[in-house]
Amino acid sequence: MTTSITPRVLAAGLLAAALIAASGCVRVEMPAPEYTSDTDTIPRDGATELVATIDMGAGQLSVSGGAADVMDADFEFSDERWRPQVSYEVSGGEGRLAVRTPSGPTFGLNLTGQMRYAWDIALPDDMPLDLSINMGAGESRLDLGTLDLRRLQVNMGAGDSTIDLSGGEPTHDMVADINGGAGAFTLRVPADVGVRIVGHQDGLGSYQADGFIQDGGALVNRAYDDADVRFEITLRRGIGDVTVETVE
Repeated sequence: MTTSITPRVLAAGLLAAALIAASGCVRVEMPAPEYTSDTDTIPRDGATELVATIDMGAGQLSVSGGAADVMDADFEFSDERWRPQVSYEVSGGEGRLAVRTPSGPTFGLNLTGQMRYAWDIALPDDMPLDLSINMGAGESRLDLGTLDLRRLQVNMGAGDSTIDLSGGEPTHDMVADINGGAGAFTLRVPADVGVRIVGHQDGLGSYQADGFIQDGGALVNRAYDDADVRFEITLRRGIGDVTVETVE
């Protein structure tokens, strides 16, 4: 449908603009939110493999590889009570890392335009990793392709999320369980890894997986039958659109 603008409406708009200009009114920029920046680095302390849990109530979350230690992180928060709680312990060569939003009656996360809560977390590429990420609401960007993932568990409440499993050279199979609540979800997978996805029948909204074919109750890519490395992925959403992209 084409929308037309009548001369009367156009003239009214021009008149309003002229009156605003004559009165000296200009667009007022809101001040940037004030927040505290903090960094945290966790040494390996003899760990040769890692189990990591990231629990964020709401905000902006970025997770990637490339850390020289168990974790290199940058945190930004508008309220000191929101400072993330980080714990780490090693037993029998296994490191267990947890990063969590604080809880309790003093914590009330109200992310208005003047509030900020953002985590940028880097994990090591050269440690076998079981990773669990839980997020209540917000935006998340998970660039996990270079990580040595064995298992991946992701639970998202509301908001837009991108999980990128491409960009690395995986040498073993990986199992992922991904659950989205409400919002858009994008999953990127490498073309040279066998990928099998179940869960596309669940929830409301579109589910687009170009380059995949139906195999019973699953979707599989072209590389699946002959691949040396396979990703077995459960990807469900409540309400929202899912896009699966293949990266060459």
